[in-house]
Amino acid sequence: MAHVLDTNPSRLAAQEYHRIGVQALEDQRLEDAVIALRHAVDLNPLMGRTWNDLGVVMEALGNPREAVRCYRQALAVQADNEDAQSNLSMLMLQMNMAHTLRYQAMSAGASS
Repeated sequence: MAHVLDTNPSRLAAQEYHRIGVQALEDQRLEDAVIALRHAVDLNPLMGRTWNDLGVVMEALGNPREAVRCYRQALAVQADNEDAQSNLSMLMLQMNMAHTLRYQAMSAGASS
């Protein structure tokens, strides 16, 4: 099957912003990564990999709720995105564990 060269300008721009965002993430320039990846999903909201990568950046910035939203959006547009499935599962597990530990700490403090 021959591959047709994608010539849609907004899709091409979205792919380039995604590439720039991933490079910024690899370089630990997280704010630059957010800007580029947000541009990419604004141009093409059907890019599951980009939503996943934006979730990774949000998680690295300490914004787990936004990361969850991005992972869920990745799965909404690409249900078989294994990275988003794994990232969402791990983050939800971490958030649940953190909640449990906070509850246990408050309970222990109340009984002292």
